[in-house]
Amino acid sequence: MSDPLDFESKDTPFLVAVAGMIGIAKALFEGSFGVLGIAVASSVDDSFGAGALVFGILYLIASIMLLRGSRFGYYVTVALSVIGLVAAVVYMFSSGGAVFGGALLIALTNALVLYLLLGRDSSREFFGLGARASR
Repeated sequence: MSDPLDFESKDTPFLVAVAGMIGIAKALFEGSFGVLGIAVASSVDDSFGAGALVFGILYLIASIMLLRGSRFGYYVTVALSVIGLVAAVVYMFSSGGAVFGGALLIALTNALVLYLLLGRDSSREFFGLGARASR
């Protein structure tokens, strides 16, 4: 049985591996925000905490699937990154102070994952979506 995160045996391109690792870290980060939102934050609604926790869990599953070379994981990671980027940009403009910095960090990590997966040829070709795949 192969190790699911064994990059050498799957020949995962470096950029896909970086995007997957950023995705895992981002999922843990947002999942911890969800747990904190549910457990201790009285200034936010429990639905926000539950939503952040579910988003983090989905992002974690999608990132692991991405590292395993799944095209479905690629699509889900891209979709969740787009949703996260849009939500972070909207949240940046409706907040201020230290919250702005956190929203900016989340927006930048989502944009970086999108760039690594959509903006680079090696990532698209690995999933059979590049220019060489259509020939």
